[in-house]
Amino acid sequence: MPNLDHIMYASADLTLGVEEIADLTGVKPADGGSHPGMGTCNALLSLGEDQYLEIIAPDHSQRLSGTTGELLINHGGSGIRGWAVATTDLDALTVVASNVGYGCKDIIDMSRTTPQGVHLAWQLRFFTGNSLLPFFIDWKASPHPALSTPKGCSLMAFGVTTQEPQAYQQLVQDLSLDVSVTHGEDQLTSVLNTPKGLVNLKSW
Repeated sequence: MPNLDHIMYASADLTLGVEEIADLTGVKPADGGSHPGMGTCNALLSLGEDQYLEIIAPDHSQRLSGTTGELLINHGGSGIRGWAVATTDLDALTVVASNVGYGCKDIIDMSRTTPQGVHLAWQLRFFTGNSLLPFFIDWKASPHPALSTPKGCSLMAFGVTTQEPQAYQQLVQDLSLDVSVTHGEDQLTSVLNTPKGLVNLKSW
């Protein structure tokens, strides 16, 4: 069954993003590695056995022009940029998307190598039709990152506020996701249980 896999927390600088989350939660995210060709790198914080928070930022060791890394620099600031849902059947998503009036892009192959030398390979699929939609990830044979990243935090709640809630709510119901959907100005929010108490994160 699909489930919320990770929350992507964007920062214009990885060191600053890690320090911000460490200050808020009391747990310091660990370096995760680079995304070749994407212009980004990340650090991770476990939210349980199968969920994590990803701090994503520009990777200055890569060519950034035209990449997600350049987008993060130009945007500036920090906050939730997106969220991912884990699944083992990316092909079935074409029907899921069609049932609620969304589009479905082709499957993308991704990979990175951790600082410990572990090679991770996974596949992604994106929907179209609402900028706040989750993207979908199949970890294939790779070990889930939540198992090897700093622990101590958990996800209490995740919510989406959107100006077009009807189709979005139907998608959440069809996927049986524990995500709240409300009507209003576009916003992603999450509540983390941390050693420093409850921490609220929101869109950048």
